[in-house]
Amino acid sequence: MHSTPLPSNPNGLSRRSFVAGAASAAALAAAGAGALAGCSPRSTEQQTAPTGDSAAQPAAFQADETRRADVVIVGAGASGLMAALMASQSGVKVTVIEKGGDFSAPNGMYVSGPFAVGTDVLQSKEGGTTLTVDDAFHHVMEYSHWTPNPALIRRCLEESKNAVAQLQQVGYTFEEKNFRFETPFIGEKGGFHYITKTNAERVEMWERVLADQDIDLQFKTSAESLVTDEAGAVTGVNCTAGKTKVTYQAKAVILASGGFLGNRDLQQRFLGTRKLNAARGDESICTGDGILAAEAVGAALTKTFGYCPCEYGGTHAGAKRPAMQDKFDQNTAFKFGLYGCMLIDAEGNRFINEGLLCDYPMSYGSEQILVNSPWYAVVDQAYVDAMKTQGLYEYTTAKGANEKNWFIGNYFKGRVLENLDADIQEGIEEGWCFKADTVEELAAHFGLKGLPASVERYNDFCAAGADDDFNASPWYLSPVAIPPFYVTENEPSAWSTFGGLRTDVNCNVVRAADQQPIPGLYAVGTDAGSLFYSPYYDIPGFCYGLCIDSGYIAGIEAAAYAQAK
Repeated sequence: MHSTPLPSNPNGLSRRSFVAGAASAAALAAAGAGALAGCSPRSTEQQTAPTGDSAAQPAAFQADETRRADVVIVGAGASGLMAALMASQSGVKVTVIEKGGDFSAPNGMYVSGPFAVGTDVLQSKEGGTTLTVDDAFHHVMEYSHWTPNPALIRRCLEESKNAVAQLQQVGYTFEEKNFRFETPFIGEKGGFHYITKTNAERVEMWERVLADQDIDLQFKTSAESLVTDEAGAVTGVNCTAGKTKVTYQAKAVILASGGFLGNRDLQQRFLGTRKLNAARGDESICTGDGILAAEAVGAALTKTFGYCPCEYGGTHAGAKRPAMQDKFDQNTAFKFGLYGCMLIDAEGNRFINEGLLCDYPMSYGSEQILVNSPWYAVVDQAYVDAMKTQGLYEYTTAKGANEKNWFIGNYFKGRVLENLDADIQEGIEEGWCFKADTVEELAAHFGLKGLPASVERYNDFCAAGADDDFNASPWYLSPVAIPPFYVTENEPSAWSTFGGLRTDVNCNVVRAADQQPIPGLYAVGTDAGSLFYSPYYDIPGFCYGLCIDSGYIAGIEAAAYAQAK
């Protein structure tokens, strides 16, 4: 057998130390924000600087011990746990290795819920549902310009009801809800399944199910490389568990390692930026381990890479309280980055219809803030006063927005930024916010050369009530006219990245050389590039839905492959 090392060292092996077992629920409850993505673990330890492609190759893996399983799954997020459940139910011996210290690491325990079709939750809601697989499939493929694998997307949608049913057997309960964004499937169609169980309850349920199914779960264990035989089939995983190097021999391996959010080198390679931060704070422990390990044995990569954005505001590497979910402590001055006010790039020029970031922060508005990171929000004293006394809802409805033409508006009812003065001062002290008596001073501070001319042109649009450049709605046009003036420097954040390995309809990873499946190797969740499109889908819960759907499929397929060997 051959042990193929990773092509580069992705940010080291930083991981948090938690007490496992019964203490997992307590750690989870204190761990932080929720998310919409399927798996994006975080670490409170700072990642080391990643090496580039020119780095020296690591030495051949020398195992201290060898363990065996029929199926080994890399990652205990949403897709990994679903894959483990399905493989175990198929009658094979399953081991899951997880880089984090316990269940508080993967985002799969925090997500709001999945999108699914044909579930009993939808059937039992008042009036039932008219949503069909065809409805969802055609919308997704048209939105994505037929970029992801059509057969796999359709199979995921067809299996989505079964994936949700598996979660219900675990103990999950759901409530069908409209999301706060305007989405393609609301009312009589539906599709978003809000999870009503708490994070701690989810941990307890999974601990019980894994024990009942005799699934071996190893925390603080990082995948280093894949093991292959002479024919190129994957036959195991090389791992590091503390100071112990372990080779897991297996008949099939499923990669569910959660993307590459914590690897700035891979951010640069796949997304063209190094400034995408983890929405849950700190540094993500998702450093592309699964993608790099598969690439080292010849796996094909898709051309689509993207991220599942944080929809609550901007972030900054220098901020102690970046934007997170609104129920958590955060600096509210970061709201300017997504509230629809004037936004500019590093040259001081507008670059987007600002209303898109308020109305559709996870889809249509997300791509431009990634490629223009950092981006800058510019407001005047009148806007600041309005946000801390009226809030966005009252301010915007007074300018013509209403429940019929501003779908997301209801979400902002009563959300007044009462602590804005103190938050602005904190931002100034941290270096990502600046206050000045003139626009020229703002421009000089951050080197925004085009800002004075951009403000003059923008104010003309505000006066006319029409944006001739990007067609922003008049209710989002907020003049920058009354001093003092403010600017915030914003960086994007994500619940997870997505994109990576090309897979077939069975979630079998495809070889780059001949486009044939690599025997014994599967990829699910955000490691499976064939599932995704950038910008992120406009359907709430779709990433998490794809995670559990692909895990459902791969668990069954990998078990069948293992049993046939």
